[in-house]
Amino acid sequence: MSITARNDGLSLPWSAQSRLSINGNVNIRHGGLRIYPSKYAGPEAVTSAVLADYVAGMSDWDIACPDQAQGLTLEIIPNLAPLILIHYRATSTLTRQFGSRGFSQRDCRHVVTKFQTGVVVGRSRGPLGLICVCLRPEGAAGLLGEHMQGFLDAEIGLDAVFGATAVSLLEEKLAEATTSAERLSWVERFLAANLRPQALESVACRAAGLLGQNPHLRVGHLAARLDVSERHLSRSFQAMFGMAPKQFARIARIESVWSARGRGASWADIAYATGFADQSHMVNDFTEIVGVPPAQLVSFPAAEIG
Repeated sequence: MSITARNDGLSLPWSAQSRLSINGNVNIRHGGLRIYPSKYAGPEAVTSAVLADYVAGMSDWDIACPDQAQGLTLEIIPNLAPLILIHYRATSTLTRQFGSRGFSQRDCRHVVTKFQTGVVVGRSRGPLGLICVCLRPEGAAGLLGEHMQGFLDAEIGLDAVFGATAVSLLEEKLAEATTSAERLSWVERFLAANLRPQALESVACRAAGLLGQNPHLRVGHLAARLDVSERHLSRSFQAMFGMAPKQFARIARIESVWSARGRGASWADIAYATGFADQSHMVNDFTEIVGVPPAQLVSFPAAEIG
């Protein structure tokens, strides 16, 4: 999941791609990232054995101090994973930016979304309590159903997906919980109770899994591996994900660019490793999807932090 944090004096260990900006210097590291002095030892992140086919990971952003919470800005770039965002303290404002244009997102306390263009910026209105569930692209249908195009660049209320009664009960459990482990356990139970396992057997889900592993697969080769026609594959994929397999693969390559830069690779090496004809093509593709060139989002300060 490509989530970034900008903050002032917080300590943020990461297990996914991340970026952090302090005084204009942006640092990106795949793995642990520390900024001192340490004021915040989160987010608490876990994986779930029960939901392994559906959920890539869950994290709890627990910042009870309003000043610290409001000093943190979360950013999300386009990625393959649908996200479930559940607030248990103050809500956050979300704004999607594409280049110089900004679009305010609908204010909703608990949402499901799938960002595929631009950069989404989130800021807390007060003390932050946020559970973020990152779904597996190939497994998301098992929780969200087989028609996920409605989630693209939109915020869909959690109650519209799982029902107001179930969401209300989850809110009560999260309000009573006192630790991240308790909160994440209640979210895991909630999701496990709402599984639709049969959806994972669809052609579109199997195709998404293969494209996530190898975004360079051509549609013809992908259809052959799944023993279906290209037309059937494309129609099934469009119906489920709201985009063609080729666009899905483009976003997968953008994720690869972000991840490789997090490991410290040069832009030229990244372009070669991710299958672009050259660095210029990589920059153009990134800019078309994210709205800004990759160097504008990611740079390294002179001193190493870690």
